[in-house]
Amino acid sequence: PAYNFKPIVFPNEWSKSRKESRKEKPSAKGEAYRSYFQSLLDELRTKHSFTKAKIAQPQNWYNFPTGISGISYGTSFAQGRRVRAELYIDVGVADKNKKLFDWLFAQKQAIENDFGEPLEWERLDNRRASRIAIYREGAISDTERLAEIQAWAIQELLKFRETFSPRLKTYKQQGRL
Repeated sequence: PAYNFKPIVFPNEWSKSRKESRKEKPSAKGEAYRSYFQSLLDELRTKHSFTKAKIAQPQNWYNFPTGISGISYGTSFAQGRRVRAELYIDVGVADKNKKLFDWLFAQKQAIENDFGEPLEWERLDNRRASRIAIYREGAISDTERLAEIQAWAIQELLKFRETFSPRLKTYKQQGRL
Protein backbone atom coordinates (compact mmCIF):
# COMPACT_ATOMS: atom_id res chain seq x y z
CA PRO A 1 0.00 0.00 0.00
CA ALA A 2 1.13 3.56 -0.71
CA TYR A 3 1.33 5.98 2.19
CA ASN A 4 -0.39 9.33 1.95
CA PHE A 5 1.71 11.92 3.78
CA LYS A 6 -0.78 14.73 4.06
CA PRO A 7 0.13 17.41 6.61
CA ILE A 8 -2.33 17.61 9.45
CA VAL A 9 -0.41 20.12 11.59
CA PHE A 10 1.01 23.36 10.25
CA PRO A 11 3.53 25.84 11.73
CA ASN A 12 2.12 28.07 14.41
CA GLU A 13 3.11 31.62 15.27
CA TRP A 14 5.78 30.45 17.73
CA SER A 15 7.66 28.41 15.12
CA LYS A 16 7.34 31.21 12.57
CA SER A 17 8.75 33.75 15.02
CA ARG A 18 11.56 31.35 15.92
CA LYS A 19 12.57 31.00 12.27
CA GLU A 20 12.51 34.76 11.88
CA SER A 21 14.65 35.27 14.99
CA ARG A 22 17.33 33.03 13.45
CA LYS A 23 17.47 35.41 10.52
CA GLU A 24 18.47 38.31 12.77
CA LYS A 25 21.80 39.93 12.09
CA PRO A 26 24.68 38.85 14.32
CA SER A 27 26.20 41.30 16.77
CA ALA A 28 29.05 43.52 15.60
CA LYS A 29 31.50 41.07 17.18
CA GLY A 30 29.71 38.11 15.58
CA GLU A 31 29.89 39.83 12.21
CA ALA A 32 33.62 40.48 12.74
CA TYR A 33 34.13 36.74 13.41
CA ARG A 34 32.02 35.80 10.38
CA SER A 35 33.99 38.15 8.12
CA TYR A 36 37.36 36.95 9.46
CA PHE A 37 36.52 33.27 9.09
CA GLN A 38 34.93 33.79 5.67
CA SER A 39 38.22 35.17 4.39
CA LEU A 40 40.13 32.35 6.10
CA LEU A 41 37.82 29.69 4.61
CA ASP A 42 38.06 31.19 1.15
CA GLU A 43 41.86 31.12 1.19
CA LEU A 44 42.09 27.63 2.68
CA ARG A 45 39.62 26.33 0.08
CA THR A 46 40.93 28.06 -3.04
CA LYS A 47 44.69 28.13 -2.43
CA HIS A 48 45.30 25.06 -0.27
CA SER A 49 42.41 22.59 -0.87
CA PHE A 50 42.17 22.39 2.92
CA THR A 51 38.37 22.51 3.12
CA LYS A 52 35.24 22.46 1.03
CA ALA A 53 33.43 24.76 3.47
CA LYS A 54 32.05 27.88 1.85
CA ILE A 55 30.10 29.81 4.48
CA ALA A 56 31.50 31.02 7.80
CA GLN A 57 29.36 31.48 10.89
CA PRO A 58 29.40 34.33 13.43
CA GLN A 59 31.41 32.34 16.01
CA ASN A 60 34.91 32.58 17.47
CA TRP A 61 36.13 29.20 16.17
CA TYR A 62 36.18 26.97 13.13
CA ASN A 63 37.03 23.27 12.87
CA PHE A 64 38.12 21.30 9.82
CA PRO A 65 37.86 17.53 9.37
CA THR A 66 40.96 15.34 9.41
CA GLY A 67 39.19 12.46 7.71
CA ILE A 68 38.72 10.67 11.03
CA SER A 69 35.45 11.23 12.84
CA GLY A 70 35.93 13.13 16.10
CA ILE A 71 39.38 14.48 15.27
CA SER A 72 39.70 17.92 13.73
CA TYR A 73 42.07 20.74 12.97
CA GLY A 74 40.81 24.04 14.31
CA THR A 75 41.52 27.65 14.89
CA SER A 76 39.86 29.97 17.36
CA PHE A 77 40.04 33.17 19.29
CA ALA A 78 40.66 31.84 22.79
CA GLN A 79 40.36 33.53 26.16
CA GLY A 80 43.01 35.97 27.27
CA ARG A 81 43.45 37.71 23.91
CA ARG A 82 45.02 34.61 22.36
CA VAL A 83 44.53 32.92 19.01
CA ARG A 84 44.87 29.16 18.80
CA ALA A 85 45.49 26.60 16.06
CA GLU A 86 45.04 23.00 17.15
CA LEU A 87 44.48 19.33 16.65
CA TYR A 88 41.33 18.60 18.66
CA ILE A 89 40.68 15.02 19.74
CA ASP A 90 37.16 14.01 20.77
CA VAL A 91 36.05 10.69 19.32
CA GLY A 92 33.29 10.51 21.94
CA VAL A 93 35.04 8.30 24.50
CA ALA A 94 37.51 9.80 26.98
CA ASP A 95 39.66 6.67 27.17
CA LYS A 96 40.12 6.53 23.38
CA ASN A 97 40.93 10.25 23.29
CA LYS A 98 43.57 9.91 25.99
CA LYS A 99 45.12 6.83 24.35
CA LEU A 100 45.52 8.69 21.05
CA PHE A 101 46.88 11.75 22.85
CA ASP A 102 49.38 9.60 24.77
CA TRP A 103 50.43 7.81 21.58
CA LEU A 104 51.12 11.17 19.94
CA PHE A 105 52.79 12.54 23.09
CA ALA A 106 55.23 9.60 23.00
CA GLN A 107 56.37 11.07 19.65
CA LYS A 108 56.52 14.64 20.96
CA GLN A 109 60.13 15.32 19.97
CA ALA A 110 59.69 14.02 16.41
CA ILE A 111 56.35 15.80 16.04
CA GLU A 112 57.73 19.14 17.21
CA ASN A 113 60.78 18.70 14.96
CA ASP A 114 58.47 18.08 11.99
CA PHE A 115 56.19 20.93 13.00
CA GLY A 116 59.12 23.31 13.38
CA GLU A 117 58.29 24.73 16.80
CA PRO A 118 57.15 23.67 20.28
CA LEU A 119 53.48 22.82 20.82
CA GLU A 120 51.20 22.97 23.85
CA TRP A 121 50.24 19.41 24.82
CA GLU A 122 46.89 19.67 26.61
CA ARG A 123 45.72 16.25 27.75
CA LEU A 124 42.82 17.89 29.63
CA ASP A 125 42.44 15.11 32.18
CA ASN A 126 39.34 16.72 33.68
CA ARG A 127 37.57 16.69 30.29
CA ARG A 128 36.66 14.08 27.70
CA ALA A 129 38.65 15.72 24.87
CA SER A 130 42.35 16.52 24.44
CA ARG A 131 44.17 19.00 22.24
CA ILE A 132 47.58 19.78 20.85
CA ALA A 133 47.84 23.47 20.11
CA ILE A 134 49.91 26.50 19.38
CA TYR A 135 49.01 30.01 20.51
CA ARG A 136 49.82 33.58 19.68
CA GLU A 137 48.59 36.90 20.96
CA GLY A 138 45.56 38.35 19.23
CA ALA A 139 41.86 39.17 19.38
CA ILE A 140 39.06 39.84 16.92
CA SER A 141 39.15 43.47 18.08
CA ASP A 142 42.73 43.83 16.74
CA THR A 143 41.40 44.98 13.38
CA GLU A 144 44.75 46.29 12.17
CA ARG A 145 46.37 42.88 12.86
CA LEU A 146 43.65 40.53 11.58
CA ALA A 147 45.37 39.92 8.23
CA GLU A 148 48.57 38.96 10.09
CA ILE A 149 46.61 36.75 12.51
CA GLN A 150 44.83 35.07 9.62
CA ALA A 151 48.08 34.40 7.74
CA TRP A 152 49.50 32.86 10.92
CA ALA A 153 46.40 30.67 11.45
CA ILE A 154 46.53 29.40 7.86
CA GLN A 155 50.24 28.63 8.10
CA GLU A 156 49.75 26.75 11.38
CA LEU A 157 46.73 24.78 10.12
CA LEU A 158 48.73 23.66 7.10
CA LYS A 159 51.58 22.59 9.39
CA PHE A 160 49.14 20.67 11.59
CA ARG A 161 47.81 18.80 8.57
CA GLU A 162 51.29 18.05 7.22
CA THR A 163 52.59 16.90 10.60
CA PHE A 164 49.60 14.97 11.97
CA SER A 165 47.78 13.48 8.96
CA PRO A 166 50.30 10.65 8.37
CA ARG A 167 50.40 9.82 12.07
CA LEU A 168 46.60 9.78 12.38
CA LYS A 169 46.39 7.53 9.33
CA THR A 170 48.90 5.11 10.88
CA TYR A 171 47.00 5.10 14.19
CA LYS A 172 43.74 4.35 12.41
CA GLN A 173 45.34 1.61 10.25
CA GLN A 174 46.57 -0.05 13.44
CA GLY A 175 42.89 -0.45 14.39
CA ARG A 176 43.11 1.75 17.45
CA LEU A 177 40.12 3.93 16.59
